[in-house]
Parts: sequence; structure tokens; C-alpha cells
Amino acid sequence: MTGRTYGIYIHIPFCKSKCKYCAFVSTPDFSQQRAYLRVLTDEITCYRNSGIKADTVYIGGGTPSCLFRGGISDVMSAVKNSFCVSNNAEITVECNPESVDIEFIEECVNSGINRVSMGLQSSSDCVLKSIGRIHTYTDYLNAVKLLRDYFDNISSDVILGLPNQTKDDVKRSVEMISEYCRHASVYALTVEDGTPLKSENYSPSDDYIAELYEYAAELLGNNGFNRYEVSNFAKEGAFSRHNLKYWHCEPYLGFGVAAHGYDGDGIRYAHSDNINEYISDPTPTRYDLTGKDKFNEYVMLALRTENGIDINDFERRFGYSFVERNSKTVERMQKDGLICVSDNSVRISPKYMFVMNGIIEDLMLD
Repeated sequence: MTGRTYGIYIHIPFCKSKCKYCAFVSTPDFSQQRAYLRVLTDEITCYRNSGIKADTVYIGGGTPSCLFRGGISDVMSAVKNSFCVSNNAEITVECNPESVDIEFIEECVNSGINRVSMGLQSSSDCVLKSIGRIHTYTDYLNAVKLLRDYFDNISSDVILGLPNQTKDDVKRSVEMISEYCRHASVYALTVEDGTPLKSENYSPSDDYIAELYEYAAELLGNNGFNRYEVSNFAKEGAFSRHNLKYWHCEPYLGFGVAAHGYDGDGIRYAHSDNINEYISDPTPTRYDLTGKDKFNEYVMLALRTENGIDINDFERRFGYSFVERNSKTVERMQKDGLICVSDNSVRISPKYMFVMNGIIEDLMLD
């Protein structure tokens, strides 16, 4: 474990309110914050003598910016006291516009955070209200302007397929992100079981989402953003180094409720997705991946990226050639224009990136 450089993910499960589409583990009950932070920082400090090196830290949620003041500092102190964090580490915190203020920003800066990811989702106040967001477009604008005074590396999210969303809304969202941010995440709405949108029987049009995605991708490209993963776009030098660890099957540690970790070889672990259970016992459950699991995970995650499967890396990990092992399927897909094959990679053709699931499934083991 000590010979590798890890990413670190830390989950903060608190939000001022729950969005109608959200299926993540989060709660508006702030009375649990201090108890949760005590358990979380204790879990992190268990690694104090591990000697593990880390070059990315990602504090996600939930909404970390609504944590009590001093909470982010406590988390980052535990991280720095427990791991060998590289001098050029990418350290990200998520936030929402309504909880961004100068105190939060100064705490982040003083804690060594150098990247911020803020949710926009839509530039329409009507759409934002319909999905339970408690910020307005103006709130976002004020927050991102304030963040720009302190951070060079800012990311924002947009969700496609929201109720009553129009192309004009997407255009204004992309233009705003392009002006103030270096990274953009563009997600297709998935209506998850147990969410208010599901209970309202909301069902977005897949064709319309695909149309909005192509439109957003084109606009981002015109504004200097390169797509490096199906839902992620960045200006030069601003790719999310932490998220790339997930897609490249590199090792990372997860702390907090619902957080997962991976050793980079074949062992994954997961914490309870119940906040009270996590506070009572933060011990994660470990599970070993089979050879089939490792193959399918690698293929699925790599093909989500613009560069696709690195042929040499695949052979180093698995001991055989991906192209030769799947020669008939690869040949057929290449002939049909679904994938691009070179001496170095196998990747999905750009025009099929948004409808990649069927292509990926055909290349996975049954």
C-alpha cells in the first residue's frame, strides 16, 4: 500500500435541503454534524502511521460548504496529519451557491484547498425551483464571482433533462460556466427510485436529453473545453485528476458514510449508507473482485473516457491483448464505425459517446 500514490475521497452528507432528483446519501439534520465529524476524523487518523502518499483529495457530499465553520479545517488537518500529501496535490471541495461566503472561502484557502466544484444545474430560476434547488441564478453568479477572487480552478455542474428545461437554458448555463470556470460536468438526469421526481412520475425524453447533450458539448468545445470523459469537459490543464483515478482504476481511499475505496488491484470496500450506522461503526465492508469483475470494471470505466482503453496498460494488468481476446467483436464494431482502434488504444467513436452503454456491454464479459 505504501508504494502507491492514492486519491482520498471524503463524504460530507449534509445539505440545507434535499433536491428532488437526489439519490445520494445526505440529510438536512445538522444536529448530527459534530458527532459525524468526530467519527470521520477518527477514521482518517487511523492511517497516521501508514506512510501512504496522496496526490488528490476530494471532499464531496452532500454539501460540504454547509458544514459548521471549522469543520473543513478539521477534516483537512486530519488528512495532512495522516498522509503524505504531495505539494502539488489537487484538493477539491464541493459547494452550493447559497452556502458560499467569505468565511467558507477563507477556511478552504487556509486549509490548502485549491479546487472548488459548485452546483449550478440550471440557469433558469423556474427550473431550479421545480427541482428543489434553494439558490437562484443570481446566487450562483454572485458566488462564482466571489470564488474567482480566490481560486483559479473552479468546476460547475449542469443537469440535462430537468422539468421544463430548454435549449436557451442550457446555452446560458454553458456560457456562464465558460466565463468563470475551467471545468464543466454535464450530466443526463436519471430519475432514481425513492426520489420526489420518481414519485411525481416525471420521465424525461431520452431523445431530447441526447439533443441537449450534443448542443452543450458543441458549445463547450467552441469555448475551449475538451471532453475527456463522457460527462466531463475541461480547459487545458484543468482535467479532474481525482476523477481520472476512478476511470483509470487507480487506488483511492474513501472515508465517511457511503464512501467506497479501491486498492487498485482487486479489493474494494464500502461503508454503510446509513448515517447513524456509520456513526456507530465506521468499519467498511470489504469484498474481493473476481477476474470477470476486474475485466468488466476496467472496460466500462476506460471506455467512458475520450482516450478509451490503453492497450499497453490493459495487457500489463491482465496479461493478454484486449484486441486479440475480443478480435471478432472489435473487428465488427470498428467496421461499423462504433469504435476507433489504434496501436495504443481502443475508444468509442466521438459521435457515439452519449449512447455508449450498448457498445460497452458488447465488450464486457457475460
